[in-house]
Amino acid sequence: MYYQYFHEIKDYHFSDHQILVFGCHELGKHYSGYTQTALHHFGAVLGQGEGRQGQSYGIPTIAENGQVLDLNAIENYIENFKKYAVQHAHLQFMMTEIGCGFAKYHVDQIAPLFLNAPKNIHFPFSFMPFLEQLPIFRIENIELLWKADECYLELPLDYAVVARLAFKQTDQLINLPNIWEKYPSTSQQYLKLDEQQFVQLHHAIEKFKQDEATLFAGLI
Repeated sequence: MYYQYFHEIKDYHFSDHQILVFGCHELGKHYSGYTQTALHHFGAVLGQGEGRQGQSYGIPTIAENGQVLDLNAIENYIENFKKYAVQHAHLQFMMTEIGCGFAKYHVDQIAPLFLNAPKNIHFPFSFMPFLEQLPIFRIENIELLWKADECYLELPLDYAVVARLAFKQTDQLINLPNIWEKYPSTSQQYLKLDEQQFVQLHHAIEKFKQDEATLFAGLI
């Protein structure tokens, strides 16, 4: 499945074919977060919850009584939205992290509800690990690592294929996202280590840095 992503919504000057998708109250009480943005900049309508509103589209995450909707109810609204997106293929829908504000769900709970979404829906990068259903990346020897250059850390996957992550000498792996781009490939694929491997690799890199520093110190 192919999905499209964006880093952030930098301004509110959307093209005519772009639509902001926001989480909302079933009764259209647009009082906080992206509901306010949709109301003031994208034509959202007070009193309308679900559906197209000017240059925006509301997906309810809060019930009429003010309680958070359960994930099954939200998923039903998401399915309605997917159908709308299919029927309006000429439009580009910019998805926000619905349900992750006032509703207090996490991205890993919301993002999978969009699996098999049409291609004209663009997602924030935070959705990527869960939409791509990243396979666990396992290697036999965690120390079979090397840096390709000053910009990347690489791990061998298969013959002539590596996974790589932007990485500087001063970086600590533990502070970086656990997402790797797989090369070579005709399209981007993403992999990740499980938690234990990620920590192991972090310690292996830090030990490599220390050994390298000790070696250079001995040569001076």
